[in-house]
Amino acid sequence: MRARVEREREFRRESIIKATEELLNEKAFESITMDDIAEKSDFAKASIYQYFKNKDELMSEVFSKCMETQCNSIKERCLSLTAPEQAIRNYIMIEFEFIHQHPWVPKVSATIPFEGFNAESRLIDLYNQKKRLLAAIIQRGQAEGTFIESDLVVLTNMILSVSIGFVSYISTHMSADLKSPVTEMMISTITKGMTRGSSNESNRSK
Repeated sequence: MRARVEREREFRRESIIKATEELLNEKAFESITMDDIAEKSDFAKASIYQYFKNKDELMSEVFSKCMETQCNSIKERCLSLTAPEQAIRNYIMIEFEFIHQHPWVPKVSATIPFEGFNAESRLIDLYNQKKRLLAAIIQRGQAEGTFIESDLVVLTNMILSVSIGFVSYISTHMSADLKSPVTEMMISTITKGMTRGSSNESNRSK
């Protein structure tokens, strides 16, 4: 009996999260109300507050679900590869695919006060997990002599910020085509910039 109640509760929670994500593909985050979410999820607004105390907390969980999927993709498509350079290319493509599938992310990210979340929050934990996965790719590339020698934390944060920034810009201002020449140019620029023996590294050594 208890197990069934827990399954039903989880089903309702997931339905609310899914309805919110669908709304984000239809209208701006600022204009979405809890009434909209209630109507979309087919639950009473009072029922939604039993799972999430406010819209920001609900949005945090929407992001968490998306980031969890991202982390799983990185594990499957990057960590299993033997070539670190290809792993980084796949990582950046995962960022492109993420924004392509969730075009609302850049604007909403700038709206929600994520800095107010405590360090134990699920979203922060998943974000840190994503950084650790990226660091593992870079560390392996450095150990094998593929990537430039640099502080691992600094390089990880740099690749994370640059890739997200470029992807968000291109998706917002240019074509979101994953196979466009601009997409390939961006991926190649980041990859070559951290690869030993590249023209960029040669210029820095002069």
